[in-house]
Amino acid sequence: MKTIRYYAPLRGIIKKESEEIELSSVKDVLHYIEKTYGKEASVCAKSALIVVNDLSISLLQGAKTPLNDGDVIGFLPVCGGG
Repeated sequence: MKTIRYYAPLRGIIKKESEEIELSSVKDVLHYIEKTYGKEASVCAKSALIVVNDLSISLLQGAKTPLNDGDVIGFLPVCGGG
């Protein structure tokens, strides 16, 4: 099992803090979010900082990053400063 953790604002759309899934890649998770929760959730998820085990997927294989049992996928809000 893998765990998806949702953070604001995605958590507000999905109305869940986390859930357990059996998917094999980050791309599969993104597809699952769109299919299950709709376009607004999908857009929010794709614009989030996506991490697997606290490591940005941009440092891994992007959306092609494979998932293993015990992995935690997080969708973190992107913060800006000024």
